[in-house]
Amino acid sequence: KMITGKSKTEATYRAVNLDSSSSLKEFSMDRRKYYKKYILNESIEDADNKAAITGRVVETLLLEPEEFDGRFYMSSCAKPPTLLMLAFVEGLYKYTTEATDEFGNVSRTFEEIAKDAYVESGFSIKFDAVLKKFEGSDAEIYYKEIREVRSKGLTVVTTEDISNAEKIVNELRVNNVTSDIVNKVNSSRWSIYNQLQVEGYEIDGHLFKSMMDKLIVDHEQRTIQVYDLKCTWSVERFYEEYYLYRRSYIQAYLYWKAAVAFKNENDMGDYEIMPIKFVVCDSTNYYNPLVYELSMEDLVEAYEGFEHKGRTYPGVKTLIQELDWALKNNVWNISMKNYLNNGLLNIKG
Repeated sequence: KMITGKSKTEATYRAVNLDSSSSLKEFSMDRRKYYKKYILNESIEDADNKAAITGRVVETLLLEPEEFDGRFYMSSCAKPPTLLMLAFVEGLYKYTTEATDEFGNVSRTFEEIAKDAYVESGFSIKFDAVLKKFEGSDAEIYYKEIREVRSKGLTVVTTEDISNAEKIVNELRVNNVTSDIVNKVNSSRWSIYNQLQVEGYEIDGHLFKSMMDKLIVDHEQRTIQVYDLKCTWSVERFYEEYYLYRRSYIQAYLYWKAAVAFKNENDMGDYEIMPIKFVVCDSTNYYNPLVYELSMEDLVEAYEGFEHKGRTYPGVKTLIQELDWALKNNVWNISMKNYLNNGLLNIKG
């Protein structure tokens, strides 16, 4: 049975055992990671970069402020550690977690763990000097906080992070490019759905789920429009540095299909589903937000696959075939094509 509408918390939605645009993207870029995360159910933490965290805070404050406490933990540090010290803290966290058993016992000494983290961080000053900078500093508090709260599924954020996110949210509300999208409210003409969950829709026989940031139904124009919010360092270079690099075209196609399922389930026969629009804001709140529109041709390319500047981007169609083959045969260390060719391939592909 398909479920649509805000019926679950984010954590419960994530626990639903269906593929999504995120897992399909993961498979397309790193099938080993897909196997560990979705088949073996290993806990693999994605390294959150600053822009990604900002994006999640902005999304929550803008679309679901009531969910904030269930996703984030306010750090007692005004600012998180940066650069090499942040790399050292993340290394400490990683090696501590690896050395901790299910009862919370750590099998290595702090010094052993710290030495590994030191090597990984890239500090050129001596190990003892790094420890001296770390002990008793905000970096140590931050390390203790992430150890405490990440296991509970929370992300540590600082007052600086929140203040920056609030400025971005405000900008989205007042900026002439985005205000009309983010300020719309339900009325006789508009039906607004934030973080709309659609589960169990099908593409080429494979079942998916999606959680769309915003879906707006225009009952006058009889259209259904999906919006996805992105926070990035490079607003004006979004196409190459995000859409292609992070394979957001997979998400664009799946969200379109999820909107089709939403339309069918709600008997909205003659409503036209528009291709997704990406609302792109600057994670430092300097550059003006922009809205990137897709055409139906872009969606066809996302499904069929395409080339850009000599590079091939695999389409949703091929990715589903490959994923279904890997699932059926439980083969994750070689692609379907290379397996069927007995590992022999032309040097030029």
